[in-house]
Parts: sequence; C-alpha cells; structure tokens
Amino acid sequence: MIVQTGSWSLAAKLAAAANLFLSVPFVLHALGPAQFGAWATLVSLVVFAGFLDFGFGNGTMNLVAAAHGRGATIEVAAVIREGRRTLVMIAVALAAAMVVALPLIPWHRLLGLPVDAAGTCRAAVAVVLFTVVLAVPLNLATRIQLGLGRGDRAFRWQALGQLTTLALVIGLAWAKASFVVLTAAAVATPLFASVANTLSLTRDRTLAYSPSGHRPDLARRIRHEGLLFFVLQLSAALAFSADLPLISTLCGPTDAGTYAIVQRLFSIVPLSLGLIWAPLWPIYRQALASGNHDWVIRTLRKSLLLAAIVSVCAALVFGFGFDRIVSLWVHRPLIVGGTLLAGFAVWSVIDAIGTALATFFNAASIMRYQVIVASFFALTCLALKTWAIYRFGVTAVPWVTIATYVVTSLLPTIILGPRLVAIALAKDY
Repeated sequence: MIVQTGSWSLAAKLAAAANLFLSVPFVLHALGPAQFGAWATLVSLVVFAGFLDFGFGNGTMNLVAAAHGRGATIEVAAVIREGRRTLVMIAVALAAAMVVALPLIPWHRLLGLPVDAAGTCRAAVAVVLFTVVLAVPLNLATRIQLGLGRGDRAFRWQALGQLTTLALVIGLAWAKASFVVLTAAAVATPLFASVANTLSLTRDRTLAYSPSGHRPDLARRIRHEGLLFFVLQLSAALAFSADLPLISTLCGPTDAGTYAIVQRLFSIVPLSLGLIWAPLWPIYRQALASGNHDWVIRTLRKSLLLAAIVSVCAALVFGFGFDRIVSLWVHRPLIVGGTLLAGFAVWSVIDAIGTALATFFNAASIMRYQVIVASFFALTCLALKTWAIYRFGVTAVPWVTIATYVVTSLLPTIILGPRLVAIALAKDY
C-alpha cells in the first residue's frame, strides 16, 4: 500500500516541483522583480487553504482511517458525509467574510507595490482568496482517499492538476499575460483536479450508504479532533508561511522574490519526504486501530533515520551547488549570502526530523501536547522574525526559525518522546 501510494505521491510531488520551479524564470521574465515578488507572495498564500478548514479535513481522515481499519464501512460513509457537511458550511462563512474584507484592506501596501497598482492587487488577491475558499471543501476528497488507503487515486489527480497548471502558467507568461492572469492561473487551475477527485469519490456507492442519517456524535468528534489540528495548522502557517508577507511588507517585493527562490529550492526536501509522510499517516492510524504496535514502532524508527539521511544529503547538495543550480534555473545571477543558505540547509534537516515525529503524533491523536508546543513556538517565532527582519534583514529568518523550534519544540519532544509513544500505544482507536 505504501509503495503504490508512494509511487503516485512521487508523481504528484514531481509534478508539483516542476510547477514550482520551471514556472519561476518565465514569470520572473514576464513580470519583473517587483511584481514577481508579489506574485510569489500571493501564490504562497494558497497554503492557508490547509488550515482554513479548521482542521476538519485531517480530523475526518483520522476517523475514516480508524473506522476503515476496524472494517466499519457504514461508519466510514457517515464520517465522510458529516465531514463534507461541516466543510461546506465553513466555506460559505469564509466567503461572506472575504467579501466584506476585500475592499477594506490596502493590499498593494501589504505586497509592497505602488498605489497605482491598487486595483490590480485587489483583483489578484480576490482570485487567491476565493480559490482558498473553494479549496476548503474540495480538498477533503484527498484526505478521504488517504484514510481509505487509496492515496494513489488522489495523487493521480494532483499530478494532472500540477502539470496542467505548469503548462498554462508558462504559456501565459510567454504571452506576457498580466499579473492578475498569471496569479489566477497559478492558484485556480489545480482546483479542477480537486473537483475531478471529488466527483470520482462520490461515485463509490459503498461510501454513499449510511442508513442512520445525520450523526451528531460523529460531527462532534470531527469538530473536536479537527479544531486541535486547526491550531496546529494555524501555528505552522504563522511560523512558516508568514515569511514572504513579512519580507514584502518590511523589506520590499524584490527581497521577497529573492527569498522565495531560495525557499522554493530547499522546499524540495519536504516535498520529497512528503512522498512518505502523506500515505504513512493514515496507515499508522489503521495499524494502531488494529493493534499492530510492533510494526508501528519499527516504522517510526525507520522514518526518523530516513528523514535524517535524505535531508542531510539534500541540504549539502543545495547549499554547495546553489549558484550553479540557480543559474541553470532562473537564467540570471542571484546574489545570496552564505549565511542565508546555511540557515535553510540546517533548517531543512531539523524540519525533516520534526515532521517524521509529527506524522506519528498526528496519526495517534497526540494533540494536546502538540497544540501547546506548536502555539508557543508559532507566537514566539513570528514575533522574533518580525524583529529580526527589521533589525538584521532577510538573512536572519531561517536562523530564528531554527533557534525557536529547537528550544520550544524539538528538545521537549526528545525528553518526553518515550512517554508520548507509550500513551499512543495504550489508546483505543
């Protein structure tokens, strides 16, 4: 199951990586450094779709995986229906809030663009915001497929969506399309793959059968577990996804564009390891539900070792080969200090190990500890990054992330890890 899902996850991640990297030189050439920085910032905001579902997508996936591991088909169908209903309601509420907020905020100032670009910025932001709203219910299909052990089906659609997006963005950039059009192509096109995945899932008759009707008990469980995931996702967004908006606001879009290129290169590390973490999460849950604890422990140890080896090798390659890689990639020189590159290299290793642990904790619903640690980390990290960017510039950003994460998250987890694993193995799923 892991091999099949991992193979299609590889295809999807390769397509995402191709979209992430191959589009950059074309968009940079079409828009120029300032608008490219704003474009990269807006495209990065799509990650907020991952937490604006308030964690209910992950909560639904965990409940689906546990019920599937017990062979409770009717419960699986009921969980899916309650999850969909909840996320549609959230999307409607978010859409109403965004309609109110859109005309009130000076988006061009946040993106570091001149006042004559105010209308263009507002239009581009509108596209991004409503794409995020639509993604909230549509992305649930991927979580359900993973919970059912059918991640390969979801990743097929993702791969197709990413490749279509890449072709469209390059074509439009080649034709010198506007800032708004290029933003819309980059963020909205992958939604068509999500629509197709959702439609394919709804045709499964076994998942549509639930004679008990509305299940308030399942809805409460989804909300309870989901809200804890929401805090984790929000913490991650504050700690990591706020980098480009902060840099755009405090240093300008040109610096944000340079930072985005470095960030995208090193993002290959989590993208690659995500091939394992995405299918492993629900498989952990199914194994825990069926009592296969020996397999869980062996797999956790192997995942930590794999994360360390892969991330160290990749960090060395990207750090020492950065100039050559970037010259081949964007076809223009890029001046980046060694301190910034070293920071990204070190962080990619620490992040890989932390994500391997988090994958197990998420599957085992070890949520209270994660929520406390992640919340403290995010608030501390965001405050220190704001100060560091203002005081030292962009170079300090990854080092602030490293120091804050090690002190507030990694060290406590190392100390409490054995006890947390014991709690996970003793729980009923």
